[in-house]
Amino acid sequence: MRARIVILLGLFVVGGVVSAQEFKPYASGAGRYKILFPGAVKTETNDITSGKDTLKLTLDVVELKGDTVFMVSYVDASDEVAKKPAGPRLDKVRDGNKGESGKVIEEKDITLGMEKYQGRDLLIETPSGFIRNRVVIADKRLYQVMVFGNKDVVTSASADKFIASFEITK
Repeated sequence: MRARIVILLGLFVVGGVVSAQEFKPYASGAGRYKILFPGAVKTETNDITSGKDTLKLTLDVVELKGDTVFMVSYVDASDEVAKKPAGPRLDKVRDGNKGESGKVIEEKDITLGMEKYQGRDLLIETPSGFIRNRVVIADKRLYQVMVFGNKDVVTSASADKFIASFEITK
C-alpha cells in the first residue's frame, strides 16, 4: 500500500511539473512558426551532414524537471530531397526518431494549415522514455514539434496544448 502511494505521488508531481508551467507565446521569425512554450526558450543551431550536403538544424528548446523537454526543430532540405514525395521522407524521420530498439505506439497522417502541409503525429516508446512528435513538411522545410518524457507527460493536456498550438507563419 505504501509503495502504491509513493508511485501515485510521483505521478502527480511529474504531471504537476508541466501543468504548473505558464505557457507563453513564442514566435520564430527565422523558423517562420509560432507556438506556446511552457518556459524560457533556448535556441541552438547545428550543422548536420545529409549525404553530400551540410544543412543547418535549429532547435528551440524548453527543458523542465523530470527529464521533460518541449522542442521545435526545423531544417531546410536540399533541392534534391525536397522534390521527393512527403510519405517516404516522413517515414525516414519516424524511423530515425524510433531508433533500432524503439516502438511506434501511435501514428496518424495529418495536414496542417490552409496550405494543407503534409505531416504525421507520432507516439514513440524508446529505451530512454517516450517521444510525442508532430512532423510537418512545408515546402523545403521539415519541422518537428516534440515532447520528450515519461508517458504521462507526453500524453498530458499540456503536451496536447503545446503541439496543437504550432502554426507555420510566413
